[in-house]
Amino acid sequence: MLKLPKWFFKWSEDNPTDLIGPGILAGVVGGAAAITAIIVAFDNPYKTVDYQTGPRGIGMDVSKFVKDNPQYDPYEETYEAFARPEAQEGEPTAAEAYGETVIAFGDLPQSSFDRLQEAMSAWVGAPVVLYDNGEVDETTLAITQSCVEATQYLNTDWDTHNLASDGKGVNCYTCHRGQPTPPGSWLKAGVVNSAASGWAGIQNRLLTYERAGTTAFVHKYTQSEFTSLPVDAVEKFLLDGENIKVHDLESRVAQQPGDPTWQDAERTFSLMNHQSNALDVGCVFCHNTRAFYDATQVTPAWSITTLAQQMTIDINQNIYEPRSEILGRESAKVNCMTCHMEVISPLNGRDMVAEWPELASPVQ
Repeated sequence: MLKLPKWFFKWSEDNPTDLIGPGILAGVVGGAAAITAIIVAFDNPYKTVDYQTGPRGIGMDVSKFVKDNPQYDPYEETYEAFARPEAQEGEPTAAEAYGETVIAFGDLPQSSFDRLQEAMSAWVGAPVVLYDNGEVDETTLAITQSCVEATQYLNTDWDTHNLASDGKGVNCYTCHRGQPTPPGSWLKAGVVNSAASGWAGIQNRLLTYERAGTTAFVHKYTQSEFTSLPVDAVEKFLLDGENIKVHDLESRVAQQPGDPTWQDAERTFSLMNHQSNALDVGCVFCHNTRAFYDATQVTPAWSITTLAQQMTIDINQNIYEPRSEILGRESAKVNCMTCHMEVISPLNGRDMVAEWPELASPVQ
């Protein structure tokens, strides 16, 4: 044991000083200054942002780390805007310049029409031609015309969903994101397990399909991620229009025909999983967790989502599924991920028809 010399104790008695208190104070002040300097210089790396989803005062909100930039759509950075040129005096319209083969926007001045073709080509990552120039086949023209009609239809008959979710309409880029086939589109599950049929054939299997010569894993853009939930929920609910329902609170002993079954519940859970992934939100974005089953205790987002589900069924049934006959093969369809791509407001709420309001013109 270390023994201190007598003079040390004598000196301490003659010069009493409280070193502990000032030392603690200096340490606290110095530490606080250092932390403040770090936060000022580098910002708080663990800052959070809260998204309120339900009524005030009941804790229905979603918290996310700002560093993860959870609701920022990076695709907006690669969006290319195309301003229309000024029409010249005496300039012909597209219909006058290219004749009756113009499939859309024939009343635009020729220069604006050509510029819109250029814009659409950039938005879909492939050449887009809006008239028969002798280089495109009838099928390609028909698909292009169908896409234009779908865009106008979404911006007119379904503008309530866009406005309700702070959107500014859609154009080709909203879905295509610079790729010929929208990365968030999907195909029917089909027979995903050849060794089984019925319910066993749609569970416990990672859904893949061939697209552009490569095998694509589509669990993220359909619904079930890596769960054992059924892989056909989007097909059943957002194409076939089946009722979204779960088993009720009563015993299943006295089940009647038409009552929701566990299979219905699992498909519903699968759809909810898809919608959660598509918007990067949790259950409380739409539901009050104290009563999932009670539609009177939901958040405003629940109504917007229900409207979106009806919109998706409509365009899948009336636009994309019939397109299969034109293609001679199954046509890719849409779901929540197709537009949202893991954010609440696609493309950060950008006005997607500001430059070209013709994309929101009433469908004739």
